[in-house]
Amino acid sequence: MTRVALIGAGKMGISHLAILGAHPDVQVVGVADTSKIVTDVLGKYSSFECFADYEKMLEKTKPEAVFVAAPTKYHGTIVKELLQKGIHVFVEKPFCLNVNEGAELVQLAKLKGVVTQVGYHNKFIGTFEEVKKIVDSGAIGAIEHFTGEAYGPVVVKKKQDTWRSKPEEGGGCLLDYASHVIDLLNYLV
Repeated sequence: MTRVALIGAGKMGISHLAILGAHPDVQVVGVADTSKIVTDVLGKYSSFECFADYEKMLEKTKPEAVFVAAPTKYHGTIVKELLQKGIHVFVEKPFCLNVNEGAELVQLAKLKGVVTQVGYHNKFIGTFEEVKKIVDSGAIGAIEHFTGEAYGPVVVKKKQDTWRSKPEEGGGCLLDYASHVIDLLNYLV
């Protein structure tokens, strides 16, 4: 049984929590979120121990792995702290907001010998797995040119002013949305 905690119980955090909570080999030892509404509801209607402060959660629950689904501007700080403690990390994309911080975190993960994964999930979707097999088999020949496009409300509609839309907080459209396409193209070709 792997002891796992979650930091950030918003949209993606709740999605991860549902999967983790149902996994037979995972024990969810804590959930941290700064929203009292979220932690009150989870505390009342689930068996998860909830915390307003992720550092207190880490200290009390001693997880082996942590899922980080907090806003992007906090990823670097949180991931660094987890890695320094020797805790395995799954972090939502993007990893962090600048390449130098990312390189530092990669080196720290190697130094500590812990697993670190960023939440790019498209390559695990059956359609794209099949495309990868076809490309790798050579059945369509050498790839000379490709196009990648992303559509959705993040791209085509003006959104309200949130952390996601601010490049200095969420990376803006490129890091928050188009990064899935870039990751998928890197995987496929």
